[in-house]
Amino acid sequence: MYHYIPPSRMTVEDLCRRMANEGAADMYTHYHPGIPARLRLFTHAAAIAATNSKSWLGAWVCRGRTDRRSVDVQMHAARTQAQVQYLIRLMFDHELRSLVLKKDWLHDS
Repeated sequence: MYHYIPPSRMTVEDLCRRMANEGAADMYTHYHPGIPARLRLFTHAAAIAATNSKSWLGAWVCRGRTDRRSVDVQMHAARTQAQVQYLIRLMFDHELRSLVLKKDWLHDS
């Protein structure tokens, strides 16, 4: 089976958007079994930010570049920034919290 991706969807921006979606999905998967208190979510977000701050700065410096290393840095930054953004939303967005905890997407209303 082959999956054709047109060149128009192979931009750095599209790849970063894909990685950001993957980062959000990582956090959904991690917290789907249960959401801890806000302080623990904040601690997790702070740990991700501390671990990846150099990558985020590197992505800002590499912005617009398309060599492999620059693209890798930008995609990694997009993924980890999205993880932090998702955790912040999960701290305060009650609707998101209820969606994350939903167990049966086919039968629950």
